[in-house]
Amino acid sequence: MTPDDQLNLRSRHPDFQYFLDINENESERVRKSYHCYLDEKYGDAPLQTLDLFPSAIPGSPMVLFIHGGYWRALDKKSYSFVAEPFLKNNLSTCIVNYRLIPTVDMGMILDDIAASIRWIQKEAPGCNGNPNEIILCGHSAGGHLALMTYLMNDNLRSSIQAICSLSGIFDLGSIKNSYLNKVLQLDEDDVEFYSVSNKDLSALKCPVLLSVGSDETPFFIEQSKNLYTENRSEAPIEYYEYPELNHYQIAHALGQEHSPLVDFILEKSKRNLE
Repeated sequence: MTPDDQLNLRSRHPDFQYFLDINENESERVRKSYHCYLDEKYGDAPLQTLDLFPSAIPGSPMVLFIHGGYWRALDKKSYSFVAEPFLKNNLSTCIVNYRLIPTVDMGMILDDIAASIRWIQKEAPGCNGNPNEIILCGHSAGGHLALMTYLMNDNLRSSIQAICSLSGIFDLGSIKNSYLNKVLQLDEDDVEFYSVSNKDLSALKCPVLLSVGSDETPFFIEQSKNLYTENRSEAPIEYYEYPELNHYQIAHALGQEHSPLVDFILEKSKRNLE
């Protein structure tokens, strides 16, 4: 199986639209069912916006979700559904947009994520959030962005209490050598600088869950499993392989109360409040 075979998820799952429709329909339901502030601007560019779902309780922990799309596609509006289990447990939730390649490069995307966190820290008291109790969560490319944001911004680390990565991409070498690079235009320096896999993860001081679905391609399973195996003695990393879920379905699990992913986030948030 070539890198392109493993990365072209729409080819692997011809019924991909079914999964995307679930995202859209559930997200619309959640936006209608819960109080929210949509398209809050943390920067001047059209995509520098976030959707905020405030907890009803002041000083609540805050979950920040970063969508995937190989750094060049998708939108926050398709992921409002992840807020529901956290709102039910008194966690405020932010779903973040960021500028996309090729309009910007990888460094500018990471600048956007850091800027969104700083905006959240500033605005947290007004939306019943605690600026020092932030949990980063990301799917696919978003899992990469969550970890890289922590590693590249030591001034934000004390506020980040946990990281939950779903099917993250941590070694960008295979991305550079795939069909995706026609748009991404990563070079060897980018692979070296922006890969998580070659970083010193002893810098991680908060709990990290690397999760992946057992029905994903070997590429995605190995990305999380290898990062865990190579760093578990140096960093507080856990690994969970979700039975029978593919790349699309594991994102749905984040919107389900009592899923292992949601339980991890709730456990870490409650631990920090004790």
